[in-house]
Order: sequence, then structure tokens, then C-alpha cells
Amino acid sequence: MNREWHHSAGVIVFRDDSRRSYLLMRSALTRRPVWEFPKGGLEAGESQRQAAERELFEETGLAPGDYQIVDGFHEQERYYFTRGAGPDLCLIRKRVDYYLAEWQRGDVRISREASRFEWAALEDALRMLRFPEKRRVLAAAEHWLAEREARLG
Repeated sequence: MNREWHHSAGVIVFRDDSRRSYLLMRSALTRRPVWEFPKGGLEAGESQRQAAERELFEETGLAPGDYQIVDGFHEQERYYFTRGAGPDLCLIRKRVDYYLAEWQRGDVRISREASRFEWAALEDALRMLRFPEKRRVLAAAEHWLAEREARLG
């Protein structure tokens, strides 16, 4: 069996209206629709943060100025999957580095990679996210934001 490592970066976007909500994208590229955060692979010469912000723009149309990256939060998601069959079977190990961003303005315009988007409250977002690692990353973001709010008063 062949093995490959893939590295991606993404952004967990939140907004605080009357209640905090998180931006989720419903993937159009998977066999079964899956809710995810905007993310994608690194291109040559890109830092993790540059890749995360590029992917955010490509998948949502949100550009710098539409959001503010929140310094101090960084969380990783790790998972694996297989691709191919027989002698072409390959184990893909994937690491995704997530950043946190507060939405400021701008309309979300999804790319062809997504069938729809939704701003979801934490409880709803945790139900919508299918994979435990994604739920863990979201819970870590919420915990980090709550601690920051407590520190700032």
C-alpha cells in the first residue's frame, strides 16, 4: 500500500450578532454531502495562513477586510482515508491547520466546491459536522473565544 501526506489549511469564520454563529459550507465534491469549514491544500511557497486565507476567498468570496483573523488561535485536525483499490490502494494521511476569523462585512458567495452555506449556532453546527475531529476543532474555537471574552471582560 502506498502512503501520502497531505497538508491543508482552513478558517473557522464566526460572527457575533445576537448570538455567535459559525460559517459552514456543504461540500459538493464528496459522494455524500458533508458540512465543513472553508479549507484547502497549500500551494508552493505558501504559508499555512496564506493558504487558509486564499481558500477562504476562493470558497466564499470573503476577502481581507471582510473578516479579521483572530491572533492566538491555531488548531489542527488530523485524519486519514484511502483512495484507489488493489495495487493502487493509497493511504492518505491529512493534517489541516485552522485559523479563526471574525466576519466583519461582505456577502458569502460560494464556489462550485460547495452546494450551500449556512451560519449556524454552536449547537446546530456541532450536529451538522459529521466527523468528530471537526466537532473537536469547533469546540476548541468556541472554548478559546469564551476564555478570551472572560479575560477581556
